[in-house]
Amino acid sequence: MMSSDQPARPAFDGNGAPNPDASSAATALPIVVCGASLGGVVAAWRLCESGHRVLLAAEHAWLGGQFTAQAVPPDEHALIEHGGASASYRRFREALRDHYRADPDFLDRAQLTEGCNPGDGWVSRVCVEPRVAAALFEDWLAPHVQSARLRIARGVVPVRVLRDGRRLLSVTLRDAQEREETVAADWFLDATDTSELLRLGGLPYRLGKEAASSFGEPDAPLQADLLDQQPLTWVMALRRLGTPGRPTALDIGPVPPDYDFWRQRVVPHHRHAQFSLEMPGAAPGRSSALPLFGSGATLDWWRYRRIVASNQWRSPRDEVSLINWAQNDYALQPLLDGPQPEQAVAAAARRLSLCLLHWLRIEAPRAGGGRGHPELVPATDMLGTPDGLAQQVYVRESRRIVGLTTLTQRDIAAVDAAVDAAVDAADDAANAADAPASISAPLNRSDSVGVAWYPMDIHPTCVSGRGANARVRPFTLPLGSFIMADCDNLLPACKNLSVTHLVSACTRVHPVEWLAGEVAALLLHQAKQRGLTPALLHASATETRCLQAALLSAGVPIHWNEELTARAGVAAPAGASHAKL
Repeated sequence: MMSSDQPARPAFDGNGAPNPDASSAATALPIVVCGASLGGVVAAWRLCESGHRVLLAAEHAWLGGQFTAQAVPPDEHALIEHGGASASYRRFREALRDHYRADPDFLDRAQLTEGCNPGDGWVSRVCVEPRVAAALFEDWLAPHVQSARLRIARGVVPVRVLRDGRRLLSVTLRDAQEREETVAADWFLDATDTSELLRLGGLPYRLGKEAASSFGEPDAPLQADLLDQQPLTWVMALRRLGTPGRPTALDIGPVPPDYDFWRQRVVPHHRHAQFSLEMPGAAPGRSSALPLFGSGATLDWWRYRRIVASNQWRSPRDEVSLINWAQNDYALQPLLDGPQPEQAVAAAARRLSLCLLHWLRIEAPRAGGGRGHPELVPATDMLGTPDGLAQQVYVRESRRIVGLTTLTQRDIAAVDAAVDAAVDAADDAANAADAPASISAPLNRSDSVGVAWYPMDIHPTCVSGRGANARVRPFTLPLGSFIMADCDNLLPACKNLSVTHLVSACTRVHPVEWLAGEVAALLLHQAKQRGLTPALLHASATETRCLQAALLSAGVPIHWNEELTARAGVAAPAGASHAKL
């Protein structure tokens, strides 16, 4: 096997072309980041910033996962404009805004959220075109590519892992032409959205719902079910034609496969049609309805994840929205480890989105009477695809490592039952963290490596059909949730931390996945420098404090402070105060 300090000669280059200088299909690098998800890109960037040589294996054309290839505007907590996230994350979102501010045609007069929100959508404060985020990621990585510190293998997926006991030795990558490259490394980060290295390496992992007896979680089911996973969604970009002087689309096209099934389907436990203007409520049997199009402060479907708003531009522009709604949540089959192959499940989710488009164009009710909105057409210039659908299906739930510490619902629950009951009674569609109310004191752990906050947002799942939208208190991630119990040189860097199904609903979102990538990179950096396994680092109070100091130096807050959380009505933490964010 090659030494990991030798120059690598890959069997194919980053554009998928054969490399004539490659003597074999074997490569060696110090670090492999497998998966160009949001966490994977951040991990690769942070490792290169720390001086390491890295291979980033990317399946899709756009780097950045849910921010870009999956086309999901950032899901964030109510305090994000003031803190509660990595400095690099907040810098990135400001750079996205700067892109629009630099355009003299842009007006910056969003109405639905605070701050500069280019698309003026109401579910996120930074509703931007995914292509803008994709270009920015490339800009951040470009200096490291030019210096040869970073190699990006594009259009590849992992297909095999070689493991010897507690260590991974290599991963084999395959491109679309079935060519393979085996990469040996000292360290691996699993940044795939489904944590493929766990499966390929035969390592233990958690998936789906744990039983209540496993961790004493009050909202866990009596029986565990690894197939009872969150649904997936194939996001699409739609343009609304009809700006004065612009034509209206009239060619609807043929009825897509599966259309009759989906238009008749009733959402389990909620008693409304999947193709309707309703969404599942916070409790079984309850639903909330929104108008398709609204104005002013009225929440509506169209502006939910709108990324081009006509009111934000001086010259006329047709509006564009990203369709990631309850109506195209695919929950008939679980994506992972189920009876159907992953590709078949993803393809079915894609067909569902096309069926929803057809329903919107011919059957969705119009506010003034009548049915159908033929003016809604695929925005084929938005997502880097010819049909206006995202490059990658949106994956809400991954396989999760079995770590030294597992974060559970008992750790993050908002224990003020009166607050929970009041929010549940309101049962509106807004982010629960945005509702002003008294919230339990933050969970500030002594072994924290970062802060997080997002509601326990579980869409009706694949087997039981049970979902939830519960408030949680601001919490921190324990170092042990990043460290595998059974492997010494593999770290999670995506949605695959050691958390339960319930908590994964809070840690799957953009700021936390970014945090996962950044923490994994800095943890690897320290372990490599010290010659320690992550478990030995975790066992040392001194090493843990050194890692926490490095995180703070890199702009990663590790505790919530009273001044920040007071803005959202969070109760003051008991005991000693912690470093400010």
